[in-house]
Amino acid sequence: MKFNATFAALLFAVCCLLQAAAQDSSASYRVIALDRLDAFQEPGKNWQIAGTALADYSRREDMHSLPGSGVIVNTFPKNGRSHLMTKQHFGDLEIELEFMMANQSNSGVYLQGRYEVQLLDSWRRTQPTFSDAGGIYERWLPEKGNFEGTAPLMNAARAPGLWQQLRIRFRAPRFNAQGEKIRNARFEEVYLNGVLVQQQVEVTGPTGSAMFPDEQPEGPLVFQGDHGPVAFRSIRWRPLALEAPPGSAGGYQPKPILVDPAARPYLLRTFMHFGDEKLTHVLSVGNPNQVHYSYNIKQGALFQVWRGRFLDLTPAWRDRGGMQTGVPRGSLLALSNAPAVAVLARGTESWPEAVDFDSLQSHGYVLDTHRNPEFSYTWKGLQVKDKVECLESGEGLSRTLTLIDPPAGVYCRLASGKLIEKLKNGMYAVDGQKYYIRLEGRYKPLIRPAGEGQELLIPFAGNQPVSYSIIW
Repeated sequence: MKFNATFAALLFAVCCLLQAAAQDSSASYRVIALDRLDAFQEPGKNWQIAGTALADYSRREDMHSLPGSGVIVNTFPKNGRSHLMTKQHFGDLEIELEFMMANQSNSGVYLQGRYEVQLLDSWRRTQPTFSDAGGIYERWLPEKGNFEGTAPLMNAARAPGLWQQLRIRFRAPRFNAQGEKIRNARFEEVYLNGVLVQQQVEVTGPTGSAMFPDEQPEGPLVFQGDHGPVAFRSIRWRPLALEAPPGSAGGYQPKPILVDPAARPYLLRTFMHFGDEKLTHVLSVGNPNQVHYSYNIKQGALFQVWRGRFLDLTPAWRDRGGMQTGVPRGSLLALSNAPAVAVLARGTESWPEAVDFDSLQSHGYVLDTHRNPEFSYTWKGLQVKDKVECLESGEGLSRTLTLIDPPAGVYCRLASGKLIEKLKNGMYAVDGQKYYIRLEGRYKPLIRPAGEGQELLIPFAGNQPVSYSIIW
């Protein structure tokens, strides 16, 4: 049997891809321990080990730490603002970490101490630049000034005081036997809060404010500490797999079908995946300020929210829409697919996690003058109106639930998660500081155990509606 050159090249490319995939999946992550600072070179006094960090999202550069371990916090004192540099040096690298920004704070992660992925309080910005969270920072040379710099594909940043996720796949520059550079450093991928924000971005040299002016095959990780308060946790890394040969990932890639709202909210009915479940009665609402949500009409559930771009409708519309699903394109925050209201006659019953398919009678929805929907339905004798709208500030969503002549013992569940913490001024941090719930002072909320976590409830008082905000 004879192989022609084209087939042989294709077979080699496939083998390389399989080898790279195997290496990616088999290489285990190595954790940088944060119960002490032994992994870092001469850490400054501005870096402290903590149990967690807290930040008021409305106060400039507000951040403080709580006792414990597992988190490093840059306290950002007036004097002694130093960077944090690892003792170990790295070449090709995949790194994952979580970070928290203070209001209007600024930081960054430098690969090899030379190439910066920017960290910034970029919350609510709809047109990010290279200097926003997830951007590859620009370069500067005396003879050339500022140049390069790559903005993130979308703004996936969350509010100050919330934990955010960063994942970087980085290729170090390549050198020949004479030490001459033959290939630039490259960010293969950068993910911010689960969203791909950079892809195959080359940097021709060290970015602005790099620790070193030269380029080398390896270098330390550096966490910037001189621009504002920031916290890090769950830092882990592994060597990046071998590169596939150029052109090996070819093949036809159909153009995706993408939808974004223009000057007013955009409403769209599709199927939608939520975990392992395929929901069939979903209305997704996109807003021009890039704050979006999905509502399950058969459950009365606001089950997910996100920032960034709106929907990828390729699975719903291409090839006769075989999957029929819409896919959120931004930084997704999963909430709950359980009903928002329930009767707890004794106040101690478990919250119902689902509504029987035929027991909730939907009466559709009506739009206000700004195209915000108010859903209406009846469930177990409860007549419910549920209005969701985007906050004018762009901070998140407001939700108002109204019941018509409710019986005693009716509650509204605002949130559930592993941990719900009461903060100041009617604020609650949910599920390990993933998002906030904001309430007016007239309510008497209840935080109670729920399985292995907690939930936040409010009792209905007569015909008075329950209103709250979801901020992320």
